[in-house]
Parts: sequence; structure tokens; C-alpha cells
Amino acid sequence: TRVGAVCSSELVLLNPEDDVADAVALIELRAIRRIPVVQDATPVGVVTLGDVSLETGERSVLADVSAAPPNI
Repeated sequence: TRVGAVCSSELVLLNPEDDVADAVALIELRAIRRIPVVQDATPVGVVTLGDVSLETGERSVLADVSAAPPNI
């Protein structure tokens, strides 16, 4: 199976200057878990449901995972 066959086709993107509230609204409205962050057509990061949980102070397993150091 090719990645193109299983990837999302309607992309939702954020800009680094967008507010966390914008990310929360998109996550709730579109029922998604990850949103690419793009600046000048260049991907610069990904906001996840866990990241938003950390920022808003909600305690959850997703927030705990997001707070853990990255795997290297």
C-alpha cells in the first residue's frame, strides 16, 4: 500500500503565529489529532492533541507522552 492511498487529502494547516485556541478549535471541529505547522510553504512543526493538552493544562496520557523527552 502506498502512503498516498491512506493519507489525509483535506489538509488542515496552522501558521506558527496562530493561537493555541485556533488549534483547539480545529482539533474539535475536524476531529483530528495532529496539525502541520507551515511557514512560507515550509513545514516547521506539528501540533498534536497532546501538545494542546499540555498547553491548556489538561492532564491526560496524551499530555504525559507529549511532555516526555523525544526519542533519539
